[in-house]
Amino acid sequence: MAVKPWLGVVKNSVPSSHRPSKSDSMPPNASLDLEYIFGYRCHDTRNNLRYTNDGKILYHTAEVGIVLDPKTNT
Repeated sequence: MAVKPWLGVVKNSVPSSHRPSKSDSMPPNASLDLEYIFGYRCHDTRNNLRYTNDGKILYHTAEVGIVLDPKTNT
């Protein structure tokens, strides 16, 4: 059996006065909105960059398809 010292840290990190409520088991009411993709990974990919008819750049990275307008950087 593997030694898992982090289990003791997790167990001891909860304050003794903490009493969980019913809402602790519910997921938070939150969402994320992707605003911009920074960068392009190209050292191990091929043929994944294209130009559209109106001069925009089409590519994918991090499982996201991107259409980049180089004039406005959007």
